[in-house]
Amino acid sequence: MNEYNQQGKDIRFIDSHYKDLFKLPDGGTIQIAYSDETVVKKCTFIDEYHTQIGYNVFHICQFAEIMERNNATYQPEPEICGDEAAWKVGRDRYLAIQICDDGYDYTLLNDDFAEIDGGQIDDPDLSMLEVRTDILDSFDLSNRELKATDYENLMEKMYQTSRQEVEKSLKSALEKPDAAKRESVLTQLNNVDMPEKTKPIKHSVPER
Repeated sequence: MNEYNQQGKDIRFIDSHYKDLFKLPDGGTIQIAYSDETVVKKCTFIDEYHTQIGYNVFHICQFAEIMERNNATYQPEPEICGDEAAWKVGRDRYLAIQICDDGYDYTLLNDDFAEIDGGQIDDPDLSMLEVRTDILDSFDLSNRELKATDYENLMEKMYQTSRQEVEKSLKSALEKPDAAKRESVLTQLNNVDMPEKTKPIKHSVPER
């Protein structure tokens, strides 16, 4: 629970003339559209006139003035209607989420598109944004800036990275006389397939 918001108050967003624009639940996310990109940031209630947006704390009028100077618009992040979505998380992480029969599958990648962790959220009643929040909180990534990215393109890059790693291992194994090791790497290479819509997951989100 937010220690600054024991009563569960909403966060107020205004323009530079103090006109109310919208309210956001504590811990919700806003979507900021700049001229060249769109980003998503988590918001945390501090008091009636201050909120933490990402890692920075703003007076609500200060934030409005900064947005106007940058010709940026901001709104509550819309719900995701599709079956899959992906984001760049900060500078060095990627998160992909897709709907499956029992809920949601997710894959967390580093900036080289290698898989760090994968899991399944067995709760189909959650929205994709709620699932994303749980995952990011579990890995202490919730305050990082998010940028939407193409899901299929991200999965293709992950596939290519996985195959390259196995091919490196195969090359190393072929240079050594260990037949068992060569057979093991060949098996790994054969098992690196293009990821399907529903990717098999072995792990689950770690408990907080």
